Amino acid sequence: MKLQQIRALCAVVDHDMSVSRAARALHTTQSAISKQVGQLEDSLGAALLIRSKSRILGLTDVGEQVLRCMRGMLAATEDIAHIVADHRREAGGRLAIATTHTHARYALHDIVPAFARRHPGVGLHLVQATPMEIADLVATGGVDIGLSTAPQLLPPSLATIPCYELKHVLIGERGHPVFTSQPLTLQAIARYPLITYSEQHAIGRRVNEAFAAAGLVPQIAVRGTDVEIMKSYAATGVGLAVIPVIAYSRSGDRRLHARPVDHLFPTSTVYVLARRGAYWPGHLYEFVGSLAPGLTRAAIEKALLSTERPD
Repeated sequence: MKLQQIRALCAVVDHDMSVSRAARALHTTQSAISKQVGQLEDSLGAALLIRSKSRILGLTDVGEQVLRCMRGMLAATEDIAHIVADHRREAGGRLAIATTHTHARYALHDIVPAFARRHPGVGLHLVQATPMEIADLVATGGVDIGLSTAPQLLPPSLATIPCYELKHVLIGERGHPVFTSQPLTLQAIARYPLITYSEQHAIGRRVNEAFAAAGLVPQIAVRGTDVEIMKSYAATGVGLAVIPVIAYSRSGDRRLHARPVDHLFPTSTVYVLARRGAYWPGHLYEFVGSLAPGLTRAAIEKALLSTERPD
């Protein structure tokens, strides 16, 4: 196997099984891409792609498994480049972060611009995804780190570094009768339609678990949207929503009312997801440390070695 062949296969997959688009991305010809992929399959003695005449339909079963390993190999080559750049004290490089809309919009709002000013030579890439997608992007080397609550299934190749806690508020349109409830209870909330995250998000799971433990079945009006859509729908009276407190602003969300609900739903831990054994350039330690002052280089390295799994 050659790295050139591996890059060719990954490019084909990343460009929706299009050889022509993969060739443009790698600045080569379609025939070169086809030849490299064919040589890779020959060297392995297995078909990696499902073909129908001149079209590529997808990956074979073995191709799916091989692809994950190959992405890890390409990620390792990136690590080597980081090591050399750090040794030469070069100020450039890339920092790719996968996170959810909520963290990109609110938690990183001040951190990203400050980092960009300190490191103008580092290309900063933010990829928005669900927690499960974030874990997969980190595991396969698509990004350097992820920032999210823990996904339901975490690849063993990933370490979780606790970063900060997310508290929650219940939001609804101003004048909604639920906000007159004293105290605010699950029973009171369950009388009205609810806008909630999908089960992929820790908040969505915790909300469902809290109602189920109380023997309640909430009426779900909308499920699986991001926090901005949830706030928009809540403001128009579609339903109530439980959202992270960082996403609510009394001055900015004037059409909404909010009440703390941490006595009803447990807080969520936000983690940095990282590949075990990956090399971290100095600017990555700095970025993660800015998310939580207690995350020193020693604390981060200890967490990367830990085998504990999040709840």
